[in-house]
Amino acid sequence: MKMQLKLMLLLFGVSFTTLMGCKKKDNVITPVAATITISHKAVVMPGTLSGIFTATGGISTSGTELMIVQPNGTDSIHCTQTITASEGSITMLQDCSKSKMSGSWHITSGTGKYAALQGNGTLTMMMFPPGDPSGNLGIDTLTGMVTF
Repeated sequence: MKMQLKLMLLLFGVSFTTLMGCKKKDNVITPVAATITISHKAVVMPGTLSGIFTATGGISTSGTELMIVQPNGTDSIHCTQTITASEGSITMLQDCSKSKMSGSWHITSGTGKYAALQGNGTLTMMMFPPGDPSGNLGIDTLTGMVTF
């Protein structure tokens, strides 16, 4: 009887130790810094720009961009921008000030590799006059934090 009791206590102790050692750790998601540089190359139609982008940091890829621009009052601009790379696309909303040439952005959705991507940050805008030799109509630089 004592032997059986000792065996049961031993099995209970081993089981308890094993289960506690296998306890699932909390999934901690750490935001990573990201920079996205967008070069607007053409006006597809009034209020719609297209071009190319390069992303570094938490997102490391490049591809094409399409941005729909909606004026909001005399100084504000609200934009919906989709950047597309071979591994998926990212859609962002941007709210900007024309007089300050800056604003904010946040990711609203993604596809493919970017389906679970979240992020936000600030942006600066630089506009070029028509006929600029660089071929750019403007360059936006988005900086912020992203998580998958």
